[in-house]
Amino acid sequence: MAQTDTFTRWSVIASGEGGGRIASQFFDRAENPGIDDRVLVMNTNRADLRNTIDRMRGTLQDERGEEETMESHALEFGSQQGAGNFFPNGEACAREDLDRIVSRIKDFGTSDAFMHVATLGGGTGNGSIPYTIEQFKTGLADLEDAGATEDWMDSVIHTAFGVWPYYYEQPQRHFNAVCGLSRLLRTADDTQNADMVLLASNSQLDDEENGNGRHYDSINDAIITAIDLMIGAGRETRSVIDVKDYVTIPSQMDAYHFTPAVATEMNGQVYELEYMLDQAAENTYVPMDVGTTTAAYAIVRAPESMIDDDEISEPEVYGAFRDWTTKHDINVAGQASLTPKRGRGSDVDVLLLLGGFDLNPLLDHSWDEFEMLGDSLAGTGGGTGGELTQAQLDRIVDNLEAYVDKNAE
Repeated sequence: MAQTDTFTRWSVIASGEGGGRIASQFFDRAENPGIDDRVLVMNTNRADLRNTIDRMRGTLQDERGEEETMESHALEFGSQQGAGNFFPNGEACAREDLDRIVSRIKDFGTSDAFMHVATLGGGTGNGSIPYTIEQFKTGLADLEDAGATEDWMDSVIHTAFGVWPYYYEQPQRHFNAVCGLSRLLRTADDTQNADMVLLASNSQLDDEENGNGRHYDSINDAIITAIDLMIGAGRETRSVIDVKDYVTIPSQMDAYHFTPAVATEMNGQVYELEYMLDQAAENTYVPMDVGTTTAAYAIVRAPESMIDDDEISEPEVYGAFRDWTTKHDINVAGQASLTPKRGRGSDVDVLLLLGGFDLNPLLDHSWDEFEMLGDSLAGTGGGTGGELTQAQLDRIVDNLEAYVDKNAE
């Protein structure tokens, strides 16, 4: 199937050191369907930002110098060096430099969708990403010259990828994570924030919980693989499934949190499609009961040669997905798609996007730490301009509990 120039154009906006590590690995990929080089990494700490740029330069396919790469793909924001692992400080820094953030994103040109990336245990990305999404969704209310934005920004779809800290990490990180999830899902006035919230857990993807650099790279590579499969379906596909399909019905259901479940390099000449879906479902990126899923999408990526030779077809993918949901007694809103990848061979990749599931298995790992710190942190400032009032914390808790309770029914 020939490529066209009509595929969805994505931009990746990553904030904080963890988000920057993930974003830097986009440049490791042979292809970034729909993304190209529209990747911006942001940080309040220049040293951390330079570390991210060094990783990116190690994989970029050109010979740009550090300063040129910084200018093209990086932004230091806020007047303070770091957020002190306190998410209100990250939000305050983003509010302070919102005009510069918007300007840099505009430099990428027209985009149809943003993938916002942050690790939820920290202060910078976890503070800034929910805030910037809300600003874009509400017409940049905090920007003095909001009229300087482009018309295309009004229709951009905002997806967010949030990464949960290791279960053994300090309570402050779990406090941040719970607050970050709530703020990605709901705004302060209890309306939907991100159009789609994707979640991954470090401990789920690294069951040995080593937490060293090699395992972070492995976790980040798994995240990039899921995003590649998700985005690639909107670029080259035999049946149309794209970001608007992912977000429309789940938003109407108020069940727009998802986690990827992935199985790659399975022999399509040996394994049945339903088995491949089962294998993917065993590799969810957060702890969950698959049976609580209320929205699901299946993307099957196969070599062009297998599709052209009719070794795998759209009707087979549809049928396998229907049989898989029936077998697991999952009554879902969702679609399935077959998308090609270049080359021959028989390796098939499967992505399940599972949404609207019961979030309690994930939150159970963090709620005690969150409650332990909540009272002591409410009503305090973080030293770099951020403040968390008791009323704000109460709203964060109420919003999250209402959303979780509804999706646990």
